[in-house]
Amino acid sequence: MTRVPLAAAVIGAAGLVPFAWGVAMLFLEAGTLPTFGFFPPDASGGVVILESFGAVILGFMGGCLWGFASAPDRRPTLILLAASAVPAFLAFLAIRPEPAIGCLRLAFGFVVLQAIDVIFQRVGVTPDYWLTLRLPLTAGVIAALLTGALYG
Repeated sequence: MTRVPLAAAVIGAAGLVPFAWGVAMLFLEAGTLPTFGFFPPDASGGVVILESFGAVILGFMGGCLWGFASAPDRRPTLILLAASAVPAFLAFLAIRPEPAIGCLRLAFGFVVLQAIDVIFQRVGVTPDYWLTLRLPLTAGVIAALLTGALYG
């Protein structure tokens, strides 16, 4: 596996903070963690954080793949561009009035995203370090979303 650039590793790890925050809110006493008025300060706020941020990140990751597929040094193909649009579509379908169900659907979306990441890596679309970066981050996101689905 190729070494991940420090900036990518730091920013990628920082992206797990909202997921950890949401999971912590599921188990801590209401009001223990601040939500700055954006979310309820109890477990219901934790699962909403997980669903909301999960949907945003799933769509964002599809955008990353779109960028790789349409890089200036390559001619984008229909299959690569279509595959890169799948995560955003799954994020759209996942959002529910019941955030715990949304978390479960998003976890599935991240499994699909990981499969697309592997395919893009194998066809040489992503940087050499991509899977080294993405595998642990995606595992952390899926674990957080499944926790939200079970306890939210």
